[in-house]
Amino acid sequence: MPQDEFRKGLSLAARIGSEFVAATVVGGGIGCLGDRLFGTRPWLMAAGLILGTAAGVLGTYREATRASGEDSPPDEENNR
Repeated sequence: MPQDEFRKGLSLAARIGSEFVAATVVGGGIGCLGDRLFGTRPWLMAAGLILGTAAGVLGTYREATRASGEDSPPDEENNR
């Protein structure tokens, strides 16, 4: 049914988007806490935002690759 495919796609898009935002917010939050703890304001928050965004991009890439049905890149275990 086309309606079911639409809902699955919408659900996937919402999940990917929320995971990306959550990773960025968590990274920034951890950086902000580190800034308060060590008095390094704003450097750890900036680093946390960068790392959180990178984690969000990586998670988005992995989920999109999995959803498209492509195989993951070969690694040592798959080459044996």
